[in-house]
Amino acid sequence: MISTAQETIDENDLFMNLVRQVRAPSFNIKTLDKVYQTAYIDKTNLKISINTISPSKKALTRPELYKSKAPQVYRFVKVFRDDSGQLIIENIATAFPISEDGYFCMNYHMAELFGVGSGIPASLDSVEHYFLADYAGNIVTIDSICSYNQQADVAIVKADTKGQKITAFALGDDLQTGDDVFIIAHPKAYLYYFSTGMINRFTQQGNNIYSRKMEIAADYAGGSSGGPIFDSKGNIAGMVSLTQSFYYHQKEQRSLQMVVKQAVPVSVIKALIK
Repeated sequence: MISTAQETIDENDLFMNLVRQVRAPSFNIKTLDKVYQTAYIDKTNLKISINTISPSKKALTRPELYKSKAPQVYRFVKVFRDDSGQLIIENIATAFPISEDGYFCMNYHMAELFGVGSGIPASLDSVEHYFLADYAGNIVTIDSICSYNQQADVAIVKADTKGQKITAFALGDDLQTGDDVFIIAHPKAYLYYFSTGMINRFTQQGNNIYSRKMEIAADYAGGSSGGPIFDSKGNIAGMVSLTQSFYYHQKEQRSLQMVVKQAVPVSVIKALIK
């Protein structure tokens, strides 16, 4: 767990805590199925009303940022049965809350696992199920997929907080090329990994805000998808999306030269909010 002095992460404890819960006799996997009842409805670019919180104006040191924000970075977890029928979990991505009543940001390419916008009612007897997990190991179910844009790789989902307020992240403003950004995410299940780097550039196709991208130098990998990108005050500056690897021999993927980390600027997330 995170201590009050030097931060230490017990990944096995965090993982096994969830394993014990899903394998407990009281666990009902069907409680994760509510999201499938409406996921098939097309909600592309749907603008939704969310009570977001005001951004902070106080600059944080790096240790302060990590200590204050890491506990609110969630895991996106897959649960399924193996050949023997035993429930297995896998940490596959990251998500973060943007309202105290349970609206979360994640990547479209993860929300796509629910069959979003297919136009065909999804079966409730899904082989694979998904949930969010907070730092304390609480399982948080996803009730609905509220809005998304595939090109932007953004989705907003509503989770069941059981009527309790949760600590959410404030949405900041787009930064500038050269500004520092900070990521807390779960690359390859390396839970609560903290990385930093500057913004390399922004790109956009014409006036299409959903094509706007932010490329950054901070490290991340598979499992970081949907991870929050913070500014120096702890406000959301963007969200992790994907990586692009450049090789000297690109076709053969030999002699790796650099990896571009492509992210979603916060302005694109805001475009889905009224």
